[in-house]
Amino acid sequence: MIPLSHSLIIAALLFVLGLAVVLLRRELLFILIGLEVMLNGVALTAIAAGQYWGNADGQVLVIMLLTVTAAEVVVALILVWLAFDHYKAVRVETLTHLRDDTDRSTS
Repeated sequence: MIPLSHSLIIAALLFVLGLAVVLLRRELLFILIGLEVMLNGVALTAIAAGQYWGNADGQVLVIMLLTVTAAEVVVALILVWLAFDHYKAVRVETLTHLRDDTDRSTS
């Protein structure tokens, strides 16, 4: 059996790596990948805690987390696809004008 501390260290490394990707990269797809890595770190923590305490609550939580994550990825990828079709860019800096783009698309 793997000790809880080893699982938590790996989960923390996954979370920090995902957070670094989210904070340092500027492309939307890389930001999504970083979020997925962070959620995998959380899932690993839940599974390790469930194994440590000897119940299946962590595994049930991970199944629910993966279901929500899959739905989130589908919606996010559709939004990235639409942003690329409309603006021909997926970098965050080029998409910051989306907030006040009400009259530009009609002219």
